[in-house]
Amino acid sequence: MTPYLHQTPNRIRIRSSWIQRHPQEVSRLIETLRAREGIHEIVHRLYAGSVAINFDSSRVSSSELLTQLEQAQWLSSQKDKSYIENTLRVGAGHLLKTLAFGALKRTVGGPVVSIVSVLTR
Repeated sequence: MTPYLHQTPNRIRIRSSWIQRHPQEVSRLIETLRAREGIHEIVHRLYAGSVAINFDSSRVSSSELLTQLEQAQWLSSQKDKSYIENTLRVGAGHLLKTLAFGALKRTVGGPVVSIVSVLTR
């Protein structure tokens, strides 16, 4: 997902895949931000990968807040290595399973493959 940033004078909302895939790091920074003077409310929606921060612009600079969020990689659009490796591993597993069942079906026949398929789920 391409990072999305929406900013008004007293609110910043960020949505990114980094936020979605790193909930522990996001939660830690949210707790740090909540303790900060001038932060009114923070809403974290894990399933959407978004965080909305309501703040008092006379006490908290939006540019300073954005710099902190950028340093925490919330606006990062790169997929991390473990995510890519896991996606490749799962995809390769599905491909190999499909090829194996196709070969088994051609060799042994339909009913036996159906039984094996049910047993391997």
